Amino acid sequence: ASDTRLGAVPDYDGKLLQLAEDLGRRLLPAFDTPTGIPYGTVNLRSGVPAGETQITSTATGGTLVLEFTVLSHLTGDPRFEEAARKALKGLWARRSVLDLVGNHINVFTGSWTNKDAGVGAGIDSFYEYLLKAYFLF
Repeated sequence: ASDTRLGAVPDYDGKLLQLAEDLGRRLLPAFDTPTGIPYGTVNLRSGVPAGETQITSTATGGTLVLEFTVLSHLTGDPRFEEAARKALKGLWARRSVLDLVGNHINVFTGSWTNKDAGVGAGIDSFYEYLLKAYFLF
């Protein structure tokens, strides 16, 4: 998207924002879980596949906060930001007494299925996005 006040992309017609909003709407069904933490997989045509695993990585569950918040601000549709923040808060609420989160969580029960904490794959992006969201929003 382009802010017309900045004149950064004078001929921009809004098509990318339309596509991003369409993608966001297609991803929203993944957040329809008791915890608000999204499934790890969503079919962009049909929604969450039948029999999809209830286990997702922390990074998958908590890293859409930047994109979805910006999408809500640009479109005026609060659903994206609300879903991403609920997921992020759902993960953070389940942190340990050391303020660490596990690597994998059950999106229905909210129970950690892998309590390993660290900065490797599956967790590192979660902490990265927490910091970025703190500074941006």
